[in-house]
Amino acid sequence: MIKHVPVLAQEILQSLPWNLESMIDGTTWHWGHTLYLTKDNKNKINIVCIDADDAMLSKAKVTLEWQPHNFYFINDSYSNLETILWNLSFNKVDFILLDLGVNMEHFKDTSRWFSIKWDAPLDMRFDKRQSFTAKTLIDTYKKQDIESILIKYWDFSPKFATFIADEIIKNKTKITSTMELKLCLKNIWINEKKLAVIFQCLRIAVNSELKKLEDFLKIFGGYLNKWWRCAIITYHSVEDRITKLGFKELEQWGKFKLVNKHVIKPTYKEMIDNSASRSAKLRIIEAL
Repeated sequence: MIKHVPVLAQEILQSLPWNLESMIDGTTWHWGHTLYLTKDNKNKINIVCIDADDAMLSKAKVTLEWQPHNFYFINDSYSNLETILWNLSFNKVDFILLDLGVNMEHFKDTSRWFSIKWDAPLDMRFDKRQSFTAKTLIDTYKKQDIESILIKYWDFSPKFATFIADEIIKNKTKITSTMELKLCLKNIWINEKKLAVIFQCLRIAVNSELKKLEDFLKIFGGYLNKWWRCAIITYHSVEDRITKLGFKELEQWGKFKLVNKHVIKPTYKEMIDNSASRSAKLRIIEAL
């Protein structure tokens, strides 16, 4: 298994009062944050671990069940927070954490098509119960739909987005795997860096990642106990922008306040020690 180091964990821990009684890890992944934040807490904490990827959740369960807390493992999206808490008969919790993006284990899983390095079927789903895959997207989306993805999810210029979308549409019957898509784009001189970004845009679209974040931001505030907090780590400029605007809107209601007026970034040492943290940005908000 790939060694996972939780990003900005110390900064999050420092923002939590000592008497934590309940929390939600909305993106459990490698469970590193949950373990780090609760291992020395003497309270018996109710911890809801949510993950859309059942395989990752199963691995988390094996490790976390040995900890002296009450765990609830939920195979779902954090955007369905309202239903999840209703089913658990939880009214409110003390702390909610989202660590967005992709786990490194996903990149190493050659069957998922998350990486541009290996050949694999066009999948990219976090949740295998979902029928919509990257192959479905390429087969069914119109050129303007792919253009919109590239513009919205990575601020590509309309001209460049059209150039890429046109090539994908022209060759879609030939594109059935990672390497075939990569070859298609390399034929129009798209370099490795741009390829990785295009793959990321497709992954975000397949999993509706930005919509799920927007849906979460509309509802989570109703499930936070007073004086408690929600922390969101993003690795993508559009995700960070959505989080920033969502938090500011909550603050304008007068019932929430930003814990950090400016975004929190990893220290230089953390970026050197853990390259996965380099693009990370942390924002924290508190219910009043």
